Amino acid sequence: MDKLILGLLMIKRLTAYEIQKIINHNFQNLCSDSMGSIQVAIKKLLKAEQVVYKEYVERNVNKKQYSVTEEGRKAFIAWINIPADLSNIKMMELGKLFFMGFVPVGNRLALINEIILSLRKKLDELLTFQASIQLADGIEQTVSYWEKDLEYCKGVQESTQNSDIMESANEIGNFQMLTLQYEIDFVKFQIQWFENLKGNVKKERVSNDE
Repeated sequence: MDKLILGLLMIKRLTAYEIQKIINHNFQNLCSDSMGSIQVAIKKLLKAEQVVYKEYVERNVNKKQYSVTEEGRKAFIAWINIPADLSNIKMMELGKLFFMGFVPVGNRLALINEIILSLRKKLDELLTFQASIQLADGIEQTVSYWEKDLEYCKGVQESTQNSDIMESANEIGNFQMLTLQYEIDFVKFQIQWFENLKGNVKKERVSNDE
């Protein structure tokens, strides 16, 4: 989670609550959005001097706004330049599929149907979220933010090695959308896979009944 938070702070300064909100809306499949987990990750980043914070008062509430340091930028860029190991993604719920042979044949269809319904609900949520995104507006807001925060603008230019912040914002936004599309395509694959499994289980059930 610390690298995810570091990545969010590469884009803009955020409070812990704002970080939690972004994770809740965008990264629930990657990590927990509990404030406890977020605070642990932030403490780790503070100890490593990869983030700093400034305190301020808003509506009589004391808040801390976190930002990435030069050390944090270097650590993040070093991490992001290591190829992603997608073969190492762990899905503990697959254990239920692994041991489904213990379930009576008559009950397997009900379980598979529930899995498919859950996946279809997830797909609907992802597609609704995708349709609600106004990428151009988000890019304009990001560029406007950087133009007002010269420290962050300089950090983005150094990290991307691109002096054109509009181009950098476009590229960052495009890969965020590609990540969403990857998740949509993966859920579609899962639905089709379990639909095929359901067909096989139906045949097995008919065969057993005969």
